[in-house]
Amino acid sequence: MSLTRRSFVGASMVAAAAAMSGAALSGCSGSAGTAASEKKEEAVQEFMTKGKGQKLVCGRRGKLFKIAPSVIAEELGYYKEEGCDVEFQIVELAEAFASLSTGNLDLMLMGVVQTCEYIAKGTPMYIIGGTVLNGTEILAKEDFAAKLEKPEDFKGFNIGFHRPETGQMVLRAWLKNAGLDIDGKDVTFTPLDDEQSLVQATLKGEVDFCMCNNAFGYVNRNNGIKVVGTVKDLCGDYPCCRQNASEKAFKEKYLSLVDFEIALLRGYKVFKTDPDTAVPIMVKYSEQPEDFVRAGLYGTDDYEAVMNLSPDPCRTAVIAFYEDLKAVEAIEDGAPAVEEFVSADVYRTALDTLMEREPEEQFWKDLDAAFAKNNA
Repeated sequence: MSLTRRSFVGASMVAAAAAMSGAALSGCSGSAGTAASEKKEEAVQEFMTKGKGQKLVCGRRGKLFKIAPSVIAEELGYYKEEGCDVEFQIVELAEAFASLSTGNLDLMLMGVVQTCEYIAKGTPMYIIGGTVLNGTEILAKEDFAAKLEKPEDFKGFNIGFHRPETGQMVLRAWLKNAGLDIDGKDVTFTPLDDEQSLVQATLKGEVDFCMCNNAFGYVNRNNGIKVVGTVKDLCGDYPCCRQNASEKAFKEKYLSLVDFEIALLRGYKVFKTDPDTAVPIMVKYSEQPEDFVRAGLYGTDDYEAVMNLSPDPCRTAVIAFYEDLKAVEAIEDGAPAVEEFVSADVYRTALDTLMEREPEEQFWKDLDAAFAKNNA
């Protein structure tokens, strides 16, 4: 892929804006006219023109169908068509982020808390795109009748949660920011080992309700469990798994990351517009029953799939999530600002390229409009 003038200028403007935002937060003047800002912008522009044709090593976790756009892009040959030399590896989160921190892994399509924690501790890595937005369901027994619509509605309840579930942090921060004590006085949160343990604890009355990942409500709907809400409906859109890049990949393989993103966006288009092509690919990849895959990805007549697989970086939501992590003490106050490490540049350049290829394609126009809302 050649870097068009529109793509180059658009990405450079986003990067420059991010740089100035970071400077303002750290107490600098943020003036575009200063020598320091000019040098930083020149450096950003320089590495954004390099790194074409570099091999990328990309991590995935297990056989989860939440990475559908990437799997579809691989199965349909889009990475090869875009000249992207990518090797996919199955890795666990801890291993993946340790490798990202040293540059031994270029990309990881899962995780967001881990990225934020590394950044907070001074290890640079970059969030360059989305894998999942939202995704956390609130499950209760079928006879649960309480309405959960505002923070006060949660008073007195014992809520089960799984620590790796991103939505639990968002809900806890939402309640805490509303003035509720989430350590037992107003609301009790009980951690359990996994989602099935949460479902069983709910059925036994050991917790009043629980928070689980997308599709657990579907799987357990004939077992005395129902979905009584979602974190998204209460707190708005929030980031779950992201596309995370090592500093080395971001600074030395930028154009290869753009090629990767173009292919992934093409896979996302198939996922959104052609379920009959997407579902068999994801059934084969995940080795899960077709009805489960289809329900988890697209929902059914009576079940909502809350998980949103948009590749959009959703920079604004990620920055807000970093503050949520501070609210629940997953990140200490005084940690480095996250703004300069949440980059919309790669995605913007990839989307611009596809819009120039297919200027009349409404799908790209819709993503362009969403980008403007999601990436302040």
